[in-house]
Amino acid sequence: MSANTHKSNKPNHSMLRVATKIGSWTMLSRILGFIRDILLARLLGAGPLADAFFVAFKLPNFFRRMFAEGTLTVALVPVLSEERKKGEEDAHAYLNALAGLLLAALLTFTVLGMIIMPWLLFVFAPGFYDEPDRWYQALHLARWMFPYLAMISLAAMSWAVLNTYRKFSVAAASPALLNIALIFAAIILAPSFSNPAKALAIGVLLGGALQLAIQFPALKRIGWIPKPTWRPHLPAIRQTLVLFTPAVLGVAAVQLNILVGTILATLLPTGAVSYLYYADRIVQLPLALFGIAMGIALLPTLSEHIANQRHQEAHLALRQGLTWLTWITLPATFALLWLAEPIIRTLFEHGKFTFDDAHATAYVLQAYAIGLMAFCWVRVLSMACYANQDAKTPMRFAMIGVAANIILAVLLMQPLGYIGLALATALASFLNVALLWWSIRRQQGSILDASSILRMFRALMASIIMLATLYGLQQLWAFPDDKTGQFLWLVSTVTSGMLTYFLAAYLLGERLWKSPAHTA
Repeated sequence: MSANTHKSNKPNHSMLRVATKIGSWTMLSRILGFIRDILLARLLGAGPLADAFFVAFKLPNFFRRMFAEGTLTVALVPVLSEERKKGEEDAHAYLNALAGLLLAALLTFTVLGMIIMPWLLFVFAPGFYDEPDRWYQALHLARWMFPYLAMISLAAMSWAVLNTYRKFSVAAASPALLNIALIFAAIILAPSFSNPAKALAIGVLLGGALQLAIQFPALKRIGWIPKPTWRPHLPAIRQTLVLFTPAVLGVAAVQLNILVGTILATLLPTGAVSYLYYADRIVQLPLALFGIAMGIALLPTLSEHIANQRHQEAHLALRQGLTWLTWITLPATFALLWLAEPIIRTLFEHGKFTFDDAHATAYVLQAYAIGLMAFCWVRVLSMACYANQDAKTPMRFAMIGVAANIILAVLLMQPLGYIGLALATALASFLNVALLWWSIRRQQGSILDASSILRMFRALMASIIMLATLYGLQQLWAFPDDKTGQFLWLVSTVTSGMLTYFLAAYLLGERLWKSPAHTA
């Protein structure tokens, strides 16, 4: 290995360590999230009140994901990286101007959204309009929870700033606070309310306030104390808006596809919205642990390489990121396909959430699991475009993906119902991956090499061996009916599957943790 090769690999190994750190914090948040969802299933079940709460909660979350969390990051990080090269004073002036513009926009949008909520709800849940009970509950809850959008969007700007300064822990840990607040609301507040969904709405607002408050000490440690100013004509602000506008659809492709499913699900019988929600919560765990974590770690790494004209290192970082992502996501896909019903029954089959609900949700989870690899790859391949300050390419392909999802959802919901909606989301994401892959390959050349393809093949073989092991274990030990036995069965099965996968990969010659002896 040459000295230059060794040097070029160091930032990429750092990138993997960052992704692992983010994934660890995300795992904590997701564990709390599962506890939260277990409590929600116990309180709300999968009936009209649950459908109303999940649609109402989706409204601020959809706009957060569209306009704040991912989009703001990809628009802010490359511009802030350039401003920091001029000096920290210029960087802080830019951040204060952006904070002022964002604050004004959020206050306006939040007030307007609460006023026109009936029209927003009609777009997001047209099937509720003819059912007065679900419609009124969803409208009431949506107005209560909509201010969460402003708080979490300001927190998302802080996350983007901290990520640029390579401070990832606070941003990764923040979502846990929302889960803690909702757990508090479900256990402490809900018994005092005749409508438990109202208590949960208060928990959402409390979670948003906590997530925003924790950012200020972290920002102070990097030397920036937010002082919003009104300077919308600042050149760096204009550059951010240039990236922001097309990035809205580019980053949110998966969310747009899931939203299409939710809208169409409101046209199906009661419970469809809830089945999609609970299944999405499960598939979001590996997506956040692997795809989103790698995307967050990759963007500042690629932006730094490209800003300093280190295109070879940027290409190698993308290759390593995709290889690692495939190596860890393939077994998760196989496991979700095989263990969908045991997972759903173990976590959610309590109280008002019945066996039939669990059975239906498991089918939706399997349909989503088919697209897990595509969900993750879309995130990473989009980041490769954003690091080059190219937000239009992901936008165009996202629009094509959304159109394909709508067509597929309408076609598949007739024979498959809510399962068809989830399957349409998965298939549309594969189309998005294919388009992004084609574009990047055309501009930068081959993305993968023989070594990375071989590693992906080993991951596939190890996953098949893992699946055979899971089948054998299920023949020896049937899934029990009692809750304690279910948890023990699931933990034992998942642990055995993981050990089998890693052992099989090792015996097949995989050494992913070692430095590759080649460059792009």
